[in-house]
Amino acid sequence: MLSAMAMILCLVLPGCLERVNDSVNPEQKLFEDTIFVDEDEHIKLTWTIDSPANIKINLEKLDGPNIDLYTMSELNYEDYKSCAEDGEGSFNFYSDLSDPNTAGTNIEVTVDSGTYVTVIDNTDCGDAKPPDQGSTIPPQSDTNDRSRVQYTITAQ
Repeated sequence: MLSAMAMILCLVLPGCLERVNDSVNPEQKLFEDTIFVDEDEHIKLTWTIDSPANIKINLEKLDGPNIDLYTMSELNYEDYKSCAEDGEGSFNFYSDLSDPNTAGTNIEVTVDSGTYVTVIDNTDCGDAKPPDQGSTIPPQSDTNDRSRVQYTITAQ
């Protein structure tokens, strides 16, 4: 009788079933950090999902120039890496899991199982490019235009 009453309450009370789902399938932090991304560098975060999951990517630039956030397959990461090293070339990425030239983003999307690579980019390869001090008049020394970012990637 008590379990039947609890089920009826769950059907009547909004949000009750969501809390049950959160208990059965809790959100897992894949990555969480506050880091510096030096000019002409990137951070590679590789994550694997065994079944379809809701992915949340939260990123906030705390200091420095805007950065690019890209999520791609491992194969496309090789193309990205070539572009990041010489500033030329192209690569493919998942647009719904990416935010080029950003100061902050909150992404939430359901993905299929597989291995994904998320890149926090401060190179000339993406849409956001660190400032070029060599083009100023008079020329300045090339300082490290690093970005400080805080990010979290979760799966549920």
